[in-house]
Parts: sequence; structure tokens; C-alpha cells
Amino acid sequence: MASPISIYKNTDLLFEAKNIQEAARFLAEHFNSSKYKYYDHIERGYVYYIPYYHGEDEYRFVAPKEIALNRRKELEERGHKNARRIWLMPANPYDYDVEGAFSYYDTIDWKRSFNYENGDILFIYVSGNVRKVRYKVEVIEGIVKENDIIYDKQFWLDEEKFKKSEEYDYTRIRLLDEIDTPELSLTKLREYGLKGNIQGSMKLNGELRDYIMSFFEHDLTEGYYPEEVSEALEEGKRKTINVNIYERNPLARKQCIDYYGIQCQICDFNFEKKYGEVGKDFIHVHHIVPLHEIQGDYKVDPKKDLIPVCPNCHAMLHRKENGVYLSVGQLRERIKNL
Repeated sequence: MASPISIYKNTDLLFEAKNIQEAARFLAEHFNSSKYKYYDHIERGYVYYIPYYHGEDEYRFVAPKEIALNRRKELEERGHKNARRIWLMPANPYDYDVEGAFSYYDTIDWKRSFNYENGDILFIYVSGNVRKVRYKVEVIEGIVKENDIIYDKQFWLDEEKFKKSEEYDYTRIRLLDEIDTPELSLTKLREYGLKGNIQGSMKLNGELRDYIMSFFEHDLTEGYYPEEVSEALEEGKRKTINVNIYERNPLARKQCIDYYGIQCQICDFNFEKKYGEVGKDFIHVHHIVPLHEIQGDYKVDPKKDLIPVCPNCHAMLHRKENGVYLSVGQLRERIKNL
């Protein structure tokens, strides 16, 4: 099936091609080169959002979402050379609190020790006293621009290493899933082909790759809107960011939902019961603690500070009545009395 592809140069639309062949021919003429040089760049570009750089210019290739997702599936099922790469990389918990960081952020800027590209999957092995593969993440930005790097100093446990880290190039990663099982311990990994210790990033393949991947099945970031209730917030940008952090953090969401269940804790609405399979596992999560009470060292407690709510109840919790927000208990009581 033909895949229309839009070519962007920096921020400007440069050309709209009917298919990848036409896109490659256009670039060949544009750069006075061979069209065969550009097929892989275009395919990886529209499938994994990987930009192509020529001199100071950035080129991006965009195809309809459904076409890109289908091609992505084909590449990975076939083990095609353009499929995303799978990595295993270590994290030292004595230098950096990776668990704390993922409990606060859903994306982290990570030292770019290899040429990670958009779409690559990284499994994070936590060393120290953990010694297990704990996290599955996806690269969403291969190289983070210097002015955009987030230096999450509060999670660095070694001051000198934090200062040194400011000299690094960074890759932005998004948490997909987390697991804590002895089946992913260093001893088990060696049984499935790991040689020696995990000193640095390594590409995964064969039996070891398949073994690790078999334990990670979920995408913790699925199941909530990217613009949940921002329009209801009335106290400025800082508050919007805080709500996003606490209510959308994937680990906190997972722990909250594991504890309470998937139905609204105010009106008892269950999306799967109402809509079937399409509603499975869908729910919002509301942050209970008033933001003005949050101190700099605050750490969210998923059982005490978060609660699953449907989008309607969530929106009502973020609206004021006579200048005051309703509490979860007040809204629940109001619904009960209707």
C-alpha cells in the first residue's frame, strides 16, 4: 500500500510525496545524490520519528499514524535492519536514584553513552544491592538539545558525579513498564546468555533479548489523555506542571490503580463494563494533596495521595465552587444525594 510521506526541513513543509520512492527521488535531486542513500533514513524517520541531518538542517519524515504503526510492527516482526534496536544498560543506585526519578517523572534525560535513536528500547539493569533488570524505557529523543536538558539534581546521590554529568550529551527516555522479579536477576541473565557483568550499554539479541522482553508486556503511559484537565486549572503554569507530574506519573498511577482498582472511586463508573474491551484499564488518577501544601522534598504516596476517578469527576475536582475546590469526600457525598 502506498504511504504518503511529508518531508519537513527544519519547521517548514518541503515536499509531499505519494510514497517512499517519490520521497527518495526528491531527496536525491535535492542533495544531488543517489536515491538509494535515503530509503533507510526516510523509513526510520516516519516509523520512529528519527530526524535526518544535513549540515545545519534537520529533515523529518511524517506519514499517517496508522501507516507508521503498521510498518513499525512489520519491521519488528521480521527483524528488519530498520527495526528499532534493543539495549541493556546499567544504572548505579548509589550514584543516581532511578526509582525515585521514575516515581516523579515519566521522562528522564539519560547520559548518551551510545548512539541511541528514537524508538530504541532500553532495559535498565539496576546494580548495587538490587542487581536486577527493573525498567523498560523507550528513546523519544536521541539527542536532547543543550538548552532543553533537564538536570534532575535532586535524584543524584553523588554531588561530584552530578557536576560531571553536566558535561554529557543526553538522550530522553520514556518509561514504558517496570517489574521487580528475581527472574531478572544477574544470575538468571547469565543462565540465558549474559557474559560477565553489565558494565555498560550493550545491544540485546537472541535468547537473552527474548527472555528479558518476555517479562515486560505493558505500556504504563497508555490509558490517559495527554491533556486531561489542564483547561480547568486556574493558578498558572507552575500548578499545571505539578498536577501533570503527580497525576500522570506512570509508576505512581500503576501503584494507585493496583491498590484501588480501575473504577472511579467517586461515582463507581467502570469504562470496561460500559464500553467493553476499548475501555479496559482506562481511568484518570487524581492527586488529593493540595498543591500549596507540597514542600520541596515531597514524595507522592500512591495509596494516600492519589485516587482513581473518571474524567467527569476528575474535571469537577479541578473546578472551584465559591472559590474553593471540592474534596473527594464532598463530591462523593454530593453524587450520593442526587
